Amino acid sequence: MGGGLERGGLKAVLAEDYRCRVVEGDIEGMMARGYGDLSEGQLVLWPEEVLYLLEKKALSLTDREGNPLDFKAYLDQLSKEQPHLWPRYIVYRDLRSSGRIVKMGFGGMLTYRLYEPSNRETSKYLIFPFPEGSTLKMEELLKATKQVMRKGKILIIAVLERRGEVIYYSCTDTNLSNL
Repeated sequence: MGGGLERGGLKAVLAEDYRCRVVEGDIEGMMARGYGDLSEGQLVLWPEEVLYLLEKKALSLTDREGNPLDFKAYLDQLSKEQPHLWPRYIVYRDLRSSGRIVKMGFGGMLTYRLYEPSNRETSKYLIFPFPEGSTLKMEELLKATKQVMRKGKILIIAVLERRGEVIYYSCTDTNLSNL
């Protein structure tokens, strides 16, 4: 089961904003592997983390009434409110499956922060998932690139191809007079 995820080792309950509160399991171990955020002494998982752990059978999830939610049921609920979640999740899953630590980003285009395995304190990259066939104004891309550079990070555009493969492009600010 790669990544040290124990089959069915975590139990969580649906909370606000489709995040989930872990109520049983190795919370410290999950935090050490870069999952979730502590809130009022409890580990809270973001939807992408929940989907990934459900898909890996490392988490059992219930709604607030105690009814079990599997991967499909949870995804169906999420998709109603967040129609762009699936392409973002594919990128998240691809990064996590490669052993990377992925946390939520700064909103907007900067969906995820990506950490080097050797440095879990500071993210080096900000990830922008971009489904193939989508459009983006050059001004928006330049604005995001400059915002990322001001933070001392590198913007990675994760293009999700129609076949489900993810291709990563690093995006930096270039001065054409230097060419």
